Amino acid sequence: MAEVGKTAPEFKLKSHDGSEVSLSQFRGSKWVLISAYPLAFTGG
Repeated sequence: MAEVGKTAPEFKLKSHDGSEVSLSQFRGSKWVLISAYPLAFTGG
């Protein structure tokens, strides 16, 4: 479980274009926002 003020663990996700993106690619950035829409394309 993520905690406020703690460093997030390393992980990889697929971007909207299918390329793999890792959290470490953004190290040094001030902010990173991850947004998920699990039911957006389910048709229901």
